[in-house]
Amino acid sequence: MRSRMRMRDRIRLRELRRQEARLSKIVPPPEHPIEHELRRTRSIGDLERLAGLGSSRDDRAAFWLDFSSLPAREVLDAGCAELRRRIRSAAGAPTPAAG
Repeated sequence: MRSRMRMRDRIRLRELRRQEARLSKIVPPPEHPIEHELRRTRSIGDLERLAGLGSSRDDRAAFWLDFSSLPAREVLDAGCAELRRRIRSAAGAPTPAAG
């Protein structure tokens, strides 16, 4: 009888440890709704609209002119990063850490 009690205690202890491990895992904070919208964008135009850039060619050209001194690929990367930053800022969402 005594060995059975010990076995039950060991099983219960193992269950408690597993439960504690599950509860102690770090839970990420909930995502801001704008992040879902950012993932749904399919084009640079979608980003420009969400960022509030005017739809005229002059408004768009004025924005992209700031990045014109960069190589072609970097223009797109830097411009899109700036558009995302503006969108997050307007929505009040935290800007993700660079890394």
